[in-house]
Amino acid sequence: MTEPEVAAILRCSREKIKRLRLAGKLAYLPGRPVLIDEADLASYIEAEKARIAAKAEAAKPRPRLTETDARKWALEQVLLRRGRRKP
Repeated sequence: MTEPEVAAILRCSREKIKRLRLAGKLAYLPGRPVLIDEADLASYIEAEKARIAAKAEAAKPRPRLTETDARKWALEQVLLRRGRRKP
């Protein structure tokens, strides 16, 4: 596939495709015109999906600790410290 065809599929500019190629994120066959294999395009799309999914997973809010949970955690820390001091 040519750069304009790939740009149409990804809905971006030809310049972005060129930047992806030069950054090593999108494999290509050098020449005139530059060609991009469909398998390479599919692997790039899958990698982007995985990156976006990981970013969304990291952005999920953590559950807040209740006051009871905080007290329990603090007591465990104190008890663990005492347990380590004893020979």
